[in-house]
Amino acid sequence: MKIQGVFYTIGVLFIFSAVWYFSRAFIADLPNSIKLSLLIASIIISFFVAEWLRGGEH
Repeated sequence: MKIQGVFYTIGVLFIFSAVWYFSRAFIADLPNSIKLSLLIASIIISFFVAEWLRGGEH
């Protein structure tokens, strides 16, 4: 495995953990349905940003 793959994996894990922390700390008072939709949207957006930064083929 290339070192770039290791750093990419660490970066993606960091993004998911940041999304999880944000959802737990800052939107705790919202209803569960809104929290779930915001979490799904942020994970999808984070995935596309990570692919774009990686230079993936679209």
